[in-house]
Amino acid sequence: MVDDRPDEAVGLGALARGIARAVRAHRIAQGMSLGDLARASGLSKTILARIERAEGNPSVETLWRLSSALGLPLGTLMAQEAAPRLRVMRAAAGSSVRGASGMAARLLHAEGRAVRSEVFELDLPAGAEQLGAAHLPGTEELVVCTAGRLVAGPLGEEVELGASDAVWFQADVAHRYAAVEDARALDWILYAGAGGAG
Repeated sequence: MVDDRPDEAVGLGALARGIARAVRAHRIAQGMSLGDLARASGLSKTILARIERAEGNPSVETLWRLSSALGLPLGTLMAQEAAPRLRVMRAAAGSSVRGASGMAARLLHAEGRAVRSEVFELDLPAGAEQLGAAHLPGTEELVVCTAGRLVAGPLGEEVELGASDAVWFQADVAHRYAAVEDARALDWILYAGAGGAG
């Protein structure tokens, strides 16, 4: 049977199924019920059940809450099950989640070795402001502005970046990204310890 849905719909369906498998597998591996995960994440059991059934497309805020509650890097919930030897990431293709502010984050790389890292491509429309909760202890971020202007960094210490500017910061505290004008950036997240759990 030929799938005649638009490529974006097919991609979102695959992303939702991957997130569903990852959330369920990590929840069960940690001996958590849906109720336990609901309490730890602040999300309702209904929302969690829908995510585990791959219904809908959870926001980046929802995924951050889930990854924090499970003690996992965000990319663990979005990464492919088996990494291929070669991956080409065409513009605007791949796993992407949206924040309530309008910011879109596209996972470019998730590293599962002893020290885990992830690379996201951020697309921030003018005026978008995205708050980031504290990551796991010892986490660092490197944000490189590739176009436009944005501010990024820990709350109260944000810096303005133009094209080709970069900022590194400790990301185990609340932090913020905001677009002064339409902006794009690459965001490297570097987790401390084994798989980001330490």
